[in-house]
Amino acid sequence: MKSLLSLSLAAMLALGGCSGSHGSSAVPASALKTSTAQKHVRHLKASNSARRPQDIGGSPGFRLLCQLFDAPLVGASAANAKFNAGILGVDAIDANGDSWQLIARDTPQIVNLLDLQNSALQLGDGILPAGTYPSVQLLLDPATTTVTYDGQVYPVQFVDSNHPWWDPTQTIEAVRVPLSVTGHDGEAIAATLDFNVFQSANLSNGVVYLTPTVAAGIGESAIAGKVVNAAGAPVADATIVATDASGNVANTTLTGADGSFHIRGISAGGYTISVRNAYTTNAGVTVNASGSDPGAAPSTYVVVGPNSQVNLSNLID
Repeated sequence: MKSLLSLSLAAMLALGGCSGSHGSSAVPASALKTSTAQKHVRHLKASNSARRPQDIGGSPGFRLLCQLFDAPLVGASAANAKFNAGILGVDAIDANGDSWQLIARDTPQIVNLLDLQNSALQLGDGILPAGTYPSVQLLLDPATTTVTYDGQVYPVQFVDSNHPWWDPTQTIEAVRVPLSVTGHDGEAIAATLDFNVFQSANLSNGVVYLTPTVAAGIGESAIAGKVVNAAGAPVADATIVATDASGNVANTTLTGADGSFHIRGISAGGYTISVRNAYTTNAGVTVNASGSDPGAAPSTYVVVGPNSQVNLSNLID
């Protein structure tokens, strides 16, 4: 693979079909994950003694159901590429930083994230004590997380995601997901996670460096649209950014070859949807749009409900 392939997985998979230009630099050794001591408690479902009586309080708790998408990727197809993630489960993180095992597997479920662009993987569900959980963690098995492109398998190296290890053997990667959940006894809550490979991956020197970027929202809110230029032709590889009312980036995605996009993994609320013709991902990859006109890129404001999909009119770029 040439140095041109040192870019996000989304761009890497689109080599044969994308007309946009891309660039990247290698990930320095200083950015790689370093071990940190785990100081928090992990409450396991298999052991009642692991859960503190004062946390349970004898209450039935609430059920949290999780499903997983991946952001649409340009040029990716099952015929030439796979991004296999070994998924071990999901934990909820309480205000003390303790982990509550929500969904768990004895062996990793190997999932091609590229298959999740239009349909979700049902991760499962579990019971949590009533209360507020500021975030969750998606648990991955590094040994079974690999990328295959044109028949060649590339190893994945996780880059420091600034989380403490709870696994003493450090063989499980816990990826923080910014999903705040508050549940009451007897309640059932659904959550949608979006493993954004576009934001996460950088292929350099035969290794995929992964800065895991997972967005999430309560319910199944989604925003769809299409980006075209003044002549009506599609704009490919444009980055779509959804910014919430507090100015935080809720999620991002790329436009496809036809200019279309979907944003999932967001909660109900108002968002500014912006088009970026040049964008640097969390993995340090610069992605440039193809087919856009000179000048300022468009943006629009949209409000979505907890389980609604909003279809925007064409954004003229």
